[in-house]
Amino acid sequence: MEWQPEPESLRQLIQLFNSTQSVDNAVQQQNNQRLEELRRVPDFINYLLFVLIVMKDENSTVRAVAGLLLKNNVRQDFTSIPPHVLEYVKRKSIDAIGDPDTLVRHTLGTVIATIVALGKIRSWPEILPRLMQLLDSPDYPVVEGSWDILRKICDECTRELEEPLDDGTLPLNVMLPRFLSFFSSESPTLREYAISTTTLFVRESSECMKPMMDTFVVELFKRANDDNPEVLKAVCKAVVALIETRPDMLMPELENVVNYMIHTSQNSDPDIAMEACEFWLSFCEQEEMVESLKPFLSQVIPTLMRGMVYSEEDLMILDNNDEDAVVPDSEQDIKPRHHRARTHEHHGAAAGGSSNSDGGSIHEDEDDDDDEYDSDDDDDVYSEWNLRKCSAASLDVISTAFGDHILEFVLPVLKEELASDDWRVKEAGILALGAIAEGCMTGMQPHLPSLLPYLIQWFKHEKALVRSIACWSASRYGKWAIYESGPNMLAVYFEPLLAGLLETMMDKNKRVQEAACSAFATLEEEAGPYMVPYIQPVLETLMRAFSLYQRKNLIILYDAVGTLAEAVGSELNQPQFIHMLMPNVIERWEDLPTDDHHMFPLSECLSAIALALGPSFAPYAQVAYERCVQIVGETLQICQQSHLDPTIETPDMDLVIVALDFISAIVQALGDSSQPLIAEHNGVVLQLIGMCM
Repeated sequence: MEWQPEPESLRQLIQLFNSTQSVDNAVQQQNNQRLEELRRVPDFINYLLFVLIVMKDENSTVRAVAGLLLKNNVRQDFTSIPPHVLEYVKRKSIDAIGDPDTLVRHTLGTVIATIVALGKIRSWPEILPRLMQLLDSPDYPVVEGSWDILRKICDECTRELEEPLDDGTLPLNVMLPRFLSFFSSESPTLREYAISTTTLFVRESSECMKPMMDTFVVELFKRANDDNPEVLKAVCKAVVALIETRPDMLMPELENVVNYMIHTSQNSDPDIAMEACEFWLSFCEQEEMVESLKPFLSQVIPTLMRGMVYSEEDLMILDNNDEDAVVPDSEQDIKPRHHRARTHEHHGAAAGGSSNSDGGSIHEDEDDDDDEYDSDDDDDVYSEWNLRKCSAASLDVISTAFGDHILEFVLPVLKEELASDDWRVKEAGILALGAIAEGCMTGMQPHLPSLLPYLIQWFKHEKALVRSIACWSASRYGKWAIYESGPNMLAVYFEPLLAGLLETMMDKNKRVQEAACSAFATLEEEAGPYMVPYIQPVLETLMRAFSLYQRKNLIILYDAVGTLAEAVGSELNQPQFIHMLMPNVIERWEDLPTDDHHMFPLSECLSAIALALGPSFAPYAQVAYERCVQIVGETLQICQQSHLDPTIETPDMDLVIVALDFISAIVQALGDSSQPLIAEHNGVVLQLIGMCM
């Protein structure tokens, strides 16, 4: 007999699903506990599937909740699901592909794609032929539902689809020609699915795709002026994929392609413009092709500079001139922090005063990709890659590729923007000035004696966003102010820049504080020993900032203090400096709970201070060393317990790394005097280090 739910159990389950919308934490915990209990019921999966595909009169959100739970249960328990239950789910799912409700249809698609991905295509040989057959259905929900599943399978099983099935056929040889035929579908949704899914295989340099590349390019450019924004975005992504993997396909029509991307980079829809803007980033990464862009720079560069102006949507979120320095940060404002090597190229303000903003060259670390212009901003809604950041990153890579050659196109626009009465335009000009710093430093040198004082003057602009971007841009020219402005010119350029940043670090706007402190960290790292004469005023400002900054900006402040120690080294080892610095920093560290977000940056800061102070760190060494050993020992113990008991959460092993770094710094600072510390508790630290190794 066909499986049927028990009515009372079904009613209770629906009631439970309805209560999942509650915002009451106690209700949520109770629901989670009940759902965890239900997972152990043998036919719980059948109940979930029944709610998802049979109960069409039920609220679609409830049905989708059942579907997501079904997907999660399949993912977590796949190997232990009885074969007859899995077969039941497969059979019933295929029959429900064309559900009229889009949310339910797509949730079911996720369930099916999950089963395919976990069990491999061979374990469900009829699914792909069935889906391809359903693409011919006259019923749109069936076609759209089939497409939704196909694109998810392609995303999950890209490589597997290139492998022959048991009968020797390659699935993609059947699928790709059919996908290409949908480029001209009457439905914009299906056109977007087809283009995006086929582009996956272009990116992967699929062998099956190679014979169809000519057709792909022809069909793609038929959609170049599509009236649907999602289709246009898919077209732009496909062109970017081509420039990255098959630039030879674009070379015969390169002029038309470039002109099209210039035009689309100015689309009134910022999301379309951003996707087009990615083209310039990818183009400049193609060393054998980059020179081909040279004839178009006169058009590309002004387009990018216009794209760097804040949009109205940006300003609704970011244009905050409030004196908010006394407002405590919420915990969600503070991103999780992981141990890393200290470098300041990631600090910046160009995307709105964030600690991981438009600052720095995106070539500093290949692993970071576009991270220099991809920020963790104050507002999660704004923490995504956007047209402004993409335009700035593109100008950066173009300046690196072509150097001073681009200045003939940059400077006229820059002059106009910096003189603008519209603060948004002026701000974009300041961002552009910083973006070209690395690539065009030589050509910019004649202009810097007049430009740098202007940048410092803008530290006091009425708009917080202008103040923050001016700090970042000025820091990009810090190296010139220190080393290249001329003999005996530190007092003319470097000192005003340093003084301006120190003053701006005390701004009453948190975003400006963050930008100024990040810029200062970059400057002191560049200056190194040149910072020695200024230790006293710098420490005075840093200590004042400790009492002003909220939790998020304290993280950057710790970094700035640690960088000062690295820059001036043993020159910090003066009684008056130690007295100013150590009570504040070491007390904070001692009072900090081990699981606090600040443990990483503050420990890194103290490690740098220990190395700078050398033997003078001795009064603080005992307490710091013992706590670090305790952190390593306790974290390793919890880690071992979590392997034996899955209910125990695995600890953050970065805690061990940062503690070991601090121990290393203490031993290096004290030299032979560290031997009594190491000998404590029968040299337990050596046992712990052995375990870590």
